[in-house]
Amino acid sequence: MRLWCLTCLFIGILFSTMPAWAKLDVAFFNPGAEADSFWGDVDKLMWVASAKLDINLQIIHSDRNHFKMISQLDSLLKSQQSLPNQVILVNEKQSALKMLQMLYHHPIYVQLILNDISVAEREMLLQDPHWQTYLLPAIMPDNYAIGAETAKALLTGLDVKKAKVLLISGDKSTPASVLRTQGANDYFFMQPNVTVTQTVYGQWSEDIAYGQALTLLTRYPDLKLIWTASDRMAMGVIKALKEKGLNPRRDVLVSSVNTSAEILRLRQEQQLSVLGGGHFLAGALGLVQLQHYQATGQYYPYDKVQLFSVLEPGSEFYRMLVARDWSAIFQSQILDKLPPQ
Repeated sequence: MRLWCLTCLFIGILFSTMPAWAKLDVAFFNPGAEADSFWGDVDKLMWVASAKLDINLQIIHSDRNHFKMISQLDSLLKSQQSLPNQVILVNEKQSALKMLQMLYHHPIYVQLILNDISVAEREMLLQDPHWQTYLLPAIMPDNYAIGAETAKALLTGLDVKKAKVLLISGDKSTPASVLRTQGANDYFFMQPNVTVTQTVYGQWSEDIAYGQALTLLTRYPDLKLIWTASDRMAMGVIKALKEKGLNPRRDVLVSSVNTSAEILRLRQEQQLSVLGGGHFLAGALGLVQLQHYQATGQYYPYDKVQLFSVLEPGSEFYRMLVARDWSAIFQSQILDKLPPQ
């Protein structure tokens, strides 16, 4: 056992001294689908970043099936191909610990983005010499903060003294969903003029959120605010409001998160009152960090990169989002906001 640990440590030392000029091979296990409004944007910006940084990038989609994602990693590790030297994971529905277990003993650096393992789980893993070398810092947007910020902005647009609000969350287990919803719920709870009627889980689906909204608008006819955790669910809500003869600009205000082309248009038309976004930057930022880590053994401080903010139509960033100008977004929102090398 001791000999095995020493062998792994020696392999890790050899790998960690890989020349700074060596080209990175990165595999990103994307838990969504290529056509998804959010996960597709993560892909597009990462492709631009990989081309600019000269990184070999492979993106593997699991179509919102975390069991499929685990199986895909297993297939990659058992294949005859040369393995990537860097892997980017997302802790979709708490799948990351299983995937980290599968990667153990492989000389592959692992970076988590968007959904991390818990602090206690990370601390436990970092007691192991293998993970002290190969488990890199995560890149996490502040989901709790954007939940609270979008809730605050939604309430600001209200012109009545008291209001009932409905929360449509994503799911019950993904960390981003839990924290985003908790931020909104905590903010509303602290407001004496707001009553949270119910929190439901739309499973990130337009159709499910549409059905939930139809039912709950009947149950709560005096509802004034609907907070949603993602764009597709907000689109379902807006569709339900219109079918009920309600005006989303006036009768029931809606907020959401994400930056798909359709939700940007709805925000410009004021059918959506509040929109948060920017966290699609995390994948491209991760590639920058991996390359910098290979060259220096350190991560860039990235506090000036806004992975989340409330987005305003008419701003320069909003214009780039509408234009889907990924190259300009990568340069202005990531590279220009990192310290010079």
